[in-house]
Amino acid sequence: MNKNTPTLSPAEALMTVAVLAMDADDCYSPAELQRLRAMAWLHPLFKDIDSVDQLIGQRFADLRARGRSVLLEEVLRTLGQPLRETAYAWAVELAYADGAVVPKEHVFLNKLGGIFELPGALARKIQAVTAIRRRTR
Repeated sequence: MNKNTPTLSPAEALMTVAVLAMDADDCYSPAELQRLRAMAWLHPLFKDIDSVDQLIGQRFADLRARGRSVLLEEVLRTLGQPLRETAYAWAVELAYADGAVVPKEHVFLNKLGGIFELPGALARKIQAVTAIRRRTR
């Protein structure tokens, strides 16, 4: 297979980024998993996925078996710029899901924004909108 040929479907690539975001702080909370399920349920890329939980499990297994950098390379081969922006927005949403964005998650988001070649202003806007949407008072 050509090194530039995508090995993931767009849904798998988006879910891979989500799993990487959940794993960024070396643990994931039930709130993150619940949020991810809801996000997948609402997103059109997942309408034909039989089991989101199975897809999440597969992506976590791949992360453990193959590592972050290999998975990010596959994501880059699969996602064009518009879906990279979507994937970044998902990562930010999951970082905020448990109520606090910790330093390791900030580092991950900064690295992801760079890898995805997102303009800094866009990345900051996505983060700001996510924080606004999560307000409770």
